[in-house]
Amino acid sequence: LCLPGDRVPLDGACAGVGVAAEGGESFGFATAAGVLRRTGEVVSVENLRKRYIPREGDFVVGVVTQRSSEVYKVDIRAPSAAYLPTMAFNAATRKNRPALEVGSLVYARVQSAHPDLDTELSCIDPETKKAWTTGEVLLGELRGGLSFEVPLSAAQRLLDAECFVLDRLGQDFAYELCVGGNGRIWLLAPGARETVLLLQVIKRSFGMTDAQIEVMIQKMVEIFT
Repeated sequence: LCLPGDRVPLDGACAGVGVAAEGGESFGFATAAGVLRRTGEVVSVENLRKRYIPREGDFVVGVVTQRSSEVYKVDIRAPSAAYLPTMAFNAATRKNRPALEVGSLVYARVQSAHPDLDTELSCIDPETKKAWTTGEVLLGELRGGLSFEVPLSAAQRLLDAECFVLDRLGQDFAYELCVGGNGRIWLLAPGARETVLLLQVIKRSFGMTDAQIEVMIQKMVEIFT
C-alpha cells in the first residue's frame, strides 16, 4: 500500500497512473493512495479512483457534449471537458470532415495536457496514411455498441497485452472492444444477449484470479448455448 507523497522505486520502469517521476531519477512519488503494482515496464498505483487526469499520449474514449464549426467539446471523465478540432482526423479538409453529433463516442489520443489549459484531443493516426472516410483508421468515431465505465486501475488491466479475461472471451465469442485509459469502454457484439453477458463478465472479473474467471466464463458459455 502507498499514500500520496510516498517514495516509489522505479528500477528502470516507467511511471504509470498514480505515479509521478522526473526524468533521470530512479524513483518517483505516489500521487494517489492504493496498491503499488508493476506490470511489465510500468509501475502504477491501483485503486477505485474514477476521475481521470489527462496525460499526453493517452488514448481515451470520449463523448461529444457540444459541437461548433471548429471544435467539438468532449467529456473524457476529467475535471474539465476536452476539445477536439474538427480537422483533427486523417486527411480531413474543410469540405470533407466528420460530422459528429452530440452524444457520439470517439476514440482519440490526448494531444496536449496541461493543468491550467484545456486538454486537446486528436483523431489523427500517424501509423497509417489512410483517410478517415475509409473507416479503417484506428482513431475516430465509434459506431454502434454500448459504452460503460470502470475504475482507472481496471482499465489499465484491460489494456495489458496479456489480459486473461479478454483473451479467454475471444475463444468463445466474437466481439470488438475499445478501452480508454480514462476508464470508459466501448463494446460491440453480434447481439444484445451477447453484449449483456460480455459486459457482466468484464465488470465482474476485476479482483478475480484467472482460475475464477475461467469458471465464470465456462458457466456463461453453458448458459448461452
